[in-house]
Amino acid sequence: MQIKGIRVSVVIVVLAVTLGILLTVQYFYQKYNVEQPLFKMYSDTELVDDVKLDNEGEVVTVNLSVRKTEDLKEAYLELNGYTEKILGHNQFHMELKDKRTKELSEAYYNSQYIIYEALAKGDFTEMAAEIQNNARDTGAQARVFIDNDNVYISFIKGDKYLYEVIPRNNAASKVSGMLGSDAL
Repeated sequence: MQIKGIRVSVVIVVLAVTLGILLTVQYFYQKYNVEQPLFKMYSDTELVDDVKLDNEGEVVTVNLSVRKTEDLKEAYLELNGYTEKILGHNQFHMELKDKRTKELSEAYYNSQYIIYEALAKGDFTEMAAEIQNNARDTGAQARVFIDNDNVYISFIKGDKYLYEVIPRNNAASKVSGMLGSDAL
């Protein structure tokens, strides 16, 4: 079939082949210029057990199963630096998967009100004391770190741990971490 001298079937085949080539190039670019370098950087650190990427949409979601660490802030900043180095100016969202228990989740839940109140009012000393009390009630230890971008909270009890990274200013924060559950 022809429309004004142009064979429609040829145009459709050319478009399909072009689309196939572009998708294949994008797949290999993603695999060899993003995924493999990220996986290599993460495997070179002692912080990460497993990595999964989800690049659907404009923001790349990096799911990291993280190991127990004494300094969540330093670990997070290190992982963020690795990710930023590979992804460059692309937007990404890190999700850290910890090894939380129901007890640790309850301690965090009981701390949320004071955390968000401190973010609004700036009273971080009271927040840290309340988080310590909530951790102590469950027999866990809590550590709180703060920088200009985030509040980093960890609850640790034995070999189980819960990590939360809460952005201090959502509008200014390029990357925010929300932590998933592993042991509920």
